[in-house]
Amino acid sequence: MAPAAEHNFNETPLPTALVLDADFVVNVLHEREEFHKECARFAGALLDGDVTIVYTQLLRLEFLSGWQNAVRRRGIPAGLLPAQARLMPDAQADLGVLYGVADRILADFLSLFDQYEVRLSAKLQDGARAHMARYNLKPLDACLIAAAFQVDVPHVASLDGRFRRVGGIHLWNHHIPERRQTRRRG
Repeated sequence: MAPAAEHNFNETPLPTALVLDADFVVNVLHEREEFHKECARFAGALLDGDVTIVYTQLLRLEFLSGWQNAVRRRGIPAGLLPAQARLMPDAQADLGVLYGVADRILADFLSLFDQYEVRLSAKLQDGARAHMARYNLKPLDACLIAAAFQVDVPHVASLDGRFRRVGGIHLWNHHIPERRQTRRRG
């Protein structure tokens, strides 16, 4: 099977529905992430285009993991610093508050869109296992792809380069995985 069809964020027409991966969402919502501006503009276009957002029940946990990594690498987003200073004078001492804030940010973001949450059924897990074997994906990535195929939404927003090898999907990534790879080599 051919690899995923990759799309730039400025391409039109936009899909009617799009599956979200956590790394894309972290880049949208953490203003210090490397690709924040590009991802935030695309999220705005999705909102303006009335694109339905699809995600799995795992998005929340994956987002918190990605958010944790982003905060470790780049710090708390500047927009949250005034609130952070009031809520928790020592950010490291009360990470629970920070994760609560991140959880609310994610919920607020998702609430902007028409959305559909895919539940973690036995059928979805069986599909994920098959995609793990076929495309050598990590379990959570395979679950996302299984969800996309299960609900017949082949469009996926992700900055994860592993999805490039998955045939049958349209990967909205603005060629960021290639750019990351080039930067790491050079």
